[in-house]
Amino acid sequence: MKSTSRLYIFTGKGGVGKTTLSLAFCKYLQNNQKKCLYTYIDSSKVEEATKAPELTLEVAKKLDLDVLKLNLIDSAREYIAKKLKSHTIASWIVKTPFFQSLINMIPGFSYVIYMGQIIELMLEDPELIVILDSPSSGHAITMLESTKNFNQIFESGLVYEDTQLMLETLQKENFTKINIITLPSLLAIHEGVELKESIQKIYPYPTSIHCNSCLNHFQSDELPEFMKSKIKNESLALEEENEHIQNQVPYSIASSTEALVKDLLPSME
Repeated sequence: MKSTSRLYIFTGKGGVGKTTLSLAFCKYLQNNQKKCLYTYIDSSKVEEATKAPELTLEVAKKLDLDVLKLNLIDSAREYIAKKLKSHTIASWIVKTPFFQSLINMIPGFSYVIYMGQIIELMLEDPELIVILDSPSSGHAITMLESTKNFNQIFESGLVYEDTQLMLETLQKENFTKINIITLPSLLAIHEGVELKESIQKIYPYPTSIHCNSCLNHFQSDELPEFMKSKIKNESLALEEENEHIQNQVPYSIASSTEALVKDLLPSME
């Protein structure tokens, strides 16, 4: 296989298949003897950090993948403990109403904590590859933008030093790769292109657009007319926006997420 990056961020609009492709790519890396960690964000606010996508965890377990759930309370506790060198004090701090209100009031700081946890894990283990399943386009942008913004706001001190380390690491050559997942329609692809442009304004991270669930490989005279029309429209959109699209992931008729992941493995190269 080709050389890999260290951090892969999967992002895009909701419902485009980010989680399935993230899991498939993680399994692909694992099959190629790479040490990888499927990572997802549980919540960006304290009071929301209660529910976990059980189906995703179940599928990841069946695929024998290592999983990291980024929970704000747990991540904040670890962050504070390392700064104060005391888990006891950190546990007390994160339970206080003041801290919970503060962390919810500061836009983006939760993502800085998450990014710090990810970077720290990767620095501790040089062989580890992290696949981050971002909940939506806005989450990915906020995570990258907040790290940069907090670095500029704090010109010294712990937060500045932490964000400086994060930025220096993220911006290393062949470290970060962003995969924008979209669907094969003109509107969806245009949204993907706009997202790529927004990311590039933060920093020129290597970013590519991948169209998921493409039907253009289904060609048969026996298909109903509405399917023929849909395939034709998708093909026209893909042809028109070809310069922006790095990969077309074929539609799969698999009936379960686990089977779907395995079906998509050949497309992960």
